[in-house]
Amino acid sequence: MNENESNTSAVVHNIRAAKRAVMTVKTTLGPMGMDKMMVDAGGNVIVTNDGATILQELDISHPAAKMVVEAANTQENICYDGTTSTVVLAGELLGNSELLFNKGLHANIICRGYRKASKWATDHIQSLAFKGSKHLSNVAKTSITGKALESSVEHVSELCVEAVKKAAGDFERIRVLCQPGGSLDDSSCFSGVVLHKEFMLPAMPTLPNGQALLINTGLSDIKSDDNVQLNLGSAAEYQQYKRQSGREQWVDKAKTITNLLPEGGVVFVRDTVHEVVAATLAKHNISMVHRIPESDMTALAKLLNATIAHTTEDLQEAVKCDAECKTIGDMKYVVVKGEGEVTTLILRGATKQTLDETERGFEDALGVVCLAYNSDSVVYGGGSAYLNAALHLRSRAAEAGGREQMAIDAFADALESIPATIAENAGHDPLDTILTLRNEHKAGNTDSGPDIENGGACSMKKQDVFEPLDLVKQAIQSASEVTISILRIDDIIGKRGE
Repeated sequence: MNENESNTSAVVHNIRAAKRAVMTVKTTLGPMGMDKMMVDAGGNVIVTNDGATILQELDISHPAAKMVVEAANTQENICYDGTTSTVVLAGELLGNSELLFNKGLHANIICRGYRKASKWATDHIQSLAFKGSKHLSNVAKTSITGKALESSVEHVSELCVEAVKKAAGDFERIRVLCQPGGSLDDSSCFSGVVLHKEFMLPAMPTLPNGQALLINTGLSDIKSDDNVQLNLGSAAEYQQYKRQSGREQWVDKAKTITNLLPEGGVVFVRDTVHEVVAATLAKHNISMVHRIPESDMTALAKLLNATIAHTTEDLQEAVKCDAECKTIGDMKYVVVKGEGEVTTLILRGATKQTLDETERGFEDALGVVCLAYNSDSVVYGGGSAYLNAALHLRSRAAEAGGREQMAIDAFADALESIPATIAENAGHDPLDTILTLRNEHKAGNTDSGPDIENGGACSMKKQDVFEPLDLVKQAIQSASEVTISILRIDDIIGKRGE
């Protein structure tokens, strides 16, 4: 075997390793995609059709396959959804590359053709986009269809749009809480931050005065199970430690808080609180929530436009706050309202396993609605944009000249794999579907996509199937970039350990 054959063999080996990871998630694509049951060594079970979750849980060792997983993670981090489309597209691009190798094309020629095709395809899809502000609910429905949320698609999509609008399109300002019991239809959306907590003592007001303080620490003694060792060199040091850790210390800290909240209010504390502090605050009509997770503290700071103090000595002026202890369903919560644009969704479901999958689907839907809200640009879904871009590439392939046009045609074939896979997973013939869709798009019906009910083609516009423009563009870019990266690797060399 000569050097060129050896290099080609290495590339083909990488391609086939990456494709094996792709095949794991390919059957999950589309509204009729199948679920995967994942079981770990401890017997814990995850049932999902979320591509990102499946790939994260897989035990993948081959470097090339890991690159595909990383491309999926990039898609998830940027667009919140579309990971399966990215992976399927990457798999088809890699498979088509192997066919081009067999025809004598060099990896660099394929890469150049793929780069041109990716640019032409995304530019063309950009030209297909239209304003998405009127289609936010349909964007949510498109993302939800085929997932655990589908049983309450109307209610859930309304909640998504409501939450995104309240948060002004900032995904980081949307929080999701899961509450076992009830059904998805019992899920609700609240303006502000909802803490799965109660006020620390029953004597504390359930509707405190509208002032608040945030403390990013605890107000209690060192816990015995913290494995903290005190090194005290003398009796004097011991007496000093006792004075500092005794009742006087906590009375002083409580006094600092009461001075800042003379009319009462509420205090949010990151860690535990000493009983002396809690009792003193209760006497002054001050409510307290403790053991608040860091993410919730951050959300409260955004909501209240407040600074989180690290100690009681760092406390400054109290901020305006509307807090109330409420029963939602059969659980106690503290609902906090403020001037900041933060919203909380409480999801209901029969079991924890159901809720886990529901939460994953909900976060995907929230993310894509945020994309559509912020860019105000959507395209028809169901793979219609990919297919139209494929036709565009074929019409321009000759512009590249030489062997690059073969790579561009191969890229076009890969784009068609998205609607083809959607149709196949719905039980229809993929080839017949693609031939029908080509004819529809050539006739000017650019909204045509797979008819998952009857086979053939149907109008995505009439079916209310829409996707954010950025999601589709990013999927193409991520898939092409990871493919090119894999194609440019002609050898895998073990690194010496340090």
